Amino acid sequence: MPDHRSFVAALYQQYFDELSRFLTRHVGCRELAADLTHELFLRLLSKETTSTGIRHQRGFLFRCARNLATEAATSSRWRRSTVDETATAIEECHGTQNPERQTEDKQALDRLLTVVLELPPRCRDAFILHKFEGMTYGEVAEHMGISVGAVEKHMARALQACRAATR
Repeated sequence: MPDHRSFVAALYQQYFDELSRFLTRHVGCRELAADLTHELFLRLLSKETTSTGIRHQRGFLFRCARNLATEAATSSRWRRSTVDETATAIEECHGTQNPERQTEDKQALDRLLTVVLELPPRCRDAFILHKFEGMTYGEVAEHMGISVGAVEKHMARALQACRAATR
């Protein structure tokens, strides 16, 4: 059995990029998301007993990432310790884009909005409930009175349409 440090290093290599993208969507800034992802792995590294019993590694890491994003948004400790370090990064993420980039981003957003609005009604509803309301597939299924498999099909169709629109 590999030692704890090797185990965490393997998780880091396998999931860092995916977790960073996930956190970027939640916090709205790549630099802050990278900091949070690093923090997640540092915490995991410091808790040697935790990692040995993880059966669903990816799910565990994403739950930890979501919790860390919530902590970063609500904790005065995080705000105090990261405000100075991330203020510049957040400004770069949100406020200092050149006009050309802002226009490109607006056009891409308009294309995505058009695609979402053109989806079949049930597909659009499932997509909105999951992506914007934060419901799980199971919750969407229950809310809409359909199976989880149907939600998965609606989401696959919606995501395929969104990907096509961004190309």
